[in-house]
Amino acid sequence: MTNEITTEMLDRKIAWCKQNAFWGKGSAIQHMQDFYFEKTRVSVTESWPETFSSQELADALSVEQVRYRIYYSQDNLTCRLFVFRPHCTPFETETMLGMGFVHAQNGDTENIPNQPVEEVEE
Repeated sequence: MTNEITTEMLDRKIAWCKQNAFWGKGSAIQHMQDFYFEKTRVSVTESWPETFSSQELADALSVEQVRYRIYYSQDNLTCRLFVFRPHCTPFETETMLGMGFVHAQNGDTENIPNQPVEEVEE
């Protein structure tokens, strides 16, 4: 681990500070939330399955653009698309979960599973 401060770290800190500014108004509380969507493929020679574009996701959330990052498994057969929502409202949470995203947990970027490989015994 390095002592570098990344853009993601700053985004999270700013979002946390803004979130705390809303604590006086219970109805206005928004939460920082990470979501991810997982895609798999059978072979590295085939393309990734089509899901939705970043613009379609932005339109569904009624925002101008959505920031995301992609992590791949070591065997390059599984990928996870992570979306960070710094001011996630209940509507956004429902929308993301409805599109097949799940709540990201600490460590989900490192524990992307490799796909089982069939071994043929002769």
